[in-house]
Amino acid sequence: MGKIVAAVGLSHAPGAIAFPETAPPHQRESTEKATRDLGITLEKAKPDVIFAFLDDHFENFYRNHMPTIAVSVADYHEGPADQWMETLRISKKTRFPGNPKVGEHLINSLVDEGFDCSRTGPVEYGNNLLMPWVLMKCDLPNVSIVPIFLNVFTPPLMKYSRAYALGEACRKAAESLPDETRIAFLCTGGLSHWPPYWSPTQAGDPPSDPFLQLMKEYQTLGKSVLKKHPDLFVKFDEYEVEMAAKNEYPLNSKHPLVNADWDRKFLDYYCKGDKEWLTSLTYDEVEEEAGHGGHEVLNWVAMSGAMGGSKAKLVLYEPVIEWICGMSYVDFEVEKEGANGYTNGVNGTNGTNGVH
Repeated sequence: MGKIVAAVGLSHAPGAIAFPETAPPHQRESTEKATRDLGITLEKAKPDVIFAFLDDHFENFYRNHMPTIAVSVADYHEGPADQWMETLRISKKTRFPGNPKVGEHLINSLVDEGFDCSRTGPVEYGNNLLMPWVLMKCDLPNVSIVPIFLNVFTPPLMKYSRAYALGEACRKAAESLPDETRIAFLCTGGLSHWPPYWSPTQAGDPPSDPFLQLMKEYQTLGKSVLKKHPDLFVKFDEYEVEMAAKNEYPLNSKHPLVNADWDRKFLDYYCKGDKEWLTSLTYDEVEEEAGHGGHEVLNWVAMSGAMGGSKAKLVLYEPVIEWICGMSYVDFEVEKEGANGYTNGVNGTNGTNGVH
């Protein structure tokens, strides 16, 4: 049967690699160390497969087709998507090995548990995976990644209790894998932040802000909009930096970008494994307290469900206004000793171009 060997959660703010120098030096240093520490956790655990609870930032799914849950099944997935390369300062794409056999097993198991999830083919990653992966610097020579996408930006969203149950179902699927497969769970996103995406609740519908008008069009129609506006994500970067300097979203609204009090409350309950509190969260509460970007904690709640509500160690929390994010890092400390015998994969020679 499958064996759970690690579970780590962390923020994926693009600013951490797109404009890291804007943060105070001590925050940049501490967040980079915390990210690397979580990478070391994964290295020591030596998983065969990572089940990654992620959300799509409109690289693959749009308002005209937005699955609530999607599992991507392919030999490889790539990242970053073209529109993110300049913004994230990444010059070459990386091919991340997928695992079609495990992906199919997961989908079948989830459907058996009552989760009607979508199957997708190859996907493009954005900062959801690339930002953590670049800074974790993982040496995992033969690991494959099965991405599990949760819709967090296009209401209606799943209930938080449903996300927790999804995690429990993923745990069941992982443990029913054959041959003592070693599985790690990864979740990324959050905590509180108001990113420069269009949100009908936060920015109005239709939005009055010219940039967010473009983002609404992109979020609805997809990559065809980039043909008309090829520099949209360069503008995205510039808009985000200006937001951070003024600490407001949308610009000229005077809305702060991070709610550190809520973040700390969330992390306190999360690290205690308080299932009742996590599953009682509501869309309205998170939208108000943590922003439209705060719904990425659905990924965290799913991972808590996958870990059976066990306690976790808070590695670091830093409210980094310059990256408009409550930067958070958690380690479930499942296992410190790993297995031997890995030679190829994401950071090795198995079809990988490398991240620069």
